Amino acid sequence: NNISGKINILVIDDEDAIRFLLFDVLNDAGYSVEVASCGEEALEKAKHIPFEIVITDLKMPGMSGIEVMIKLKNLNSNICILVITGYPSIETAIEVMRQGAYDYITKPFNLEELRVIVKRAAEKQLLLREKEVYREMAITDALTNVYNRRYLPEVLLREINRAERYDHFLSLLMIDIDDFKLYNDIHGHLAGDEILRQIASLFRQCIRKVDFIFRYSGEEFVFLLPETGKEGAFVLAKRIRSVVEEAGFKYGERQLTVSIGLVVYPDDVPRGDELISKADEALYQAKRL
Repeated sequence: NNISGKINILVIDDEDAIRFLLFDVLNDAGYSVEVASCGEEALEKAKHIPFEIVITDLKMPGMSGIEVMIKLKNLNSNICILVITGYPSIETAIEVMRQGAYDYITKPFNLEELRVIVKRAAEKQLLLREKEVYREMAITDALTNVYNRRYLPEVLLREINRAERYDHFLSLLMIDIDDFKLYNDIHGHLAGDEILRQIASLFRQCIRKVDFIFRYSGEEFVFLLPETGKEGAFVLAKRIRSVVEEAGFKYGERQLTVSIGLVVYPDDVPRGDELISKADEALYQAKRL
């Protein structure tokens, strides 16, 4: 049975014969396999490919297997490491497990045992994948594909703590589509849903990788902008307004627009937990004006 689900495996060994053997065995089992002859080459590959399982020799010239393991774990804490050792002992096993290895494989190889150990590691990684997919579904708004309101308190608390710790700004934009009920009344709810999808897509094009967008309510969105002061937040707010207006969505003869409330921690609010309420007040004022 191929339970790999295209699991990415990296094999690290300075011996050509072992690399080729493991490549053939694992490739035949349906895994996606890459090989490296030393720790440096392995780390370079790991920067570009999201390996889920790494099989590394313990004793290699240059960087040792344990050094490679520690550096790979720093790149991706979820990576599953299997260590190859020709010196099986209780001490070796304890040391590699203590450093974060999932299991170890002894040389010379028993190929059936090797397959079983790798299969067990692959099943663990597939469960982890599944868990991450379910979590992504739990924190994502199904209609717009941005984060949902339930996820906002968790991210907000984390970013407030980070802003406090490093003495950074944290900006929050609360955005509302103006008179969206009127759009739904004129064009219907299906057309309204499509507009929400398109606007969320426009929003995603405006932000950096470190920023967050949440669908806060029906037609309200919240942007959380780490390490962004008032000037940067204001530039983004103006860009968002322009992008929506340039998209040319209309209800009847009227142009679809957005209103935005902007607050910055700690300039506008002494406490991070007041960001939402202050942004709501700023949004209400923007609408009134």
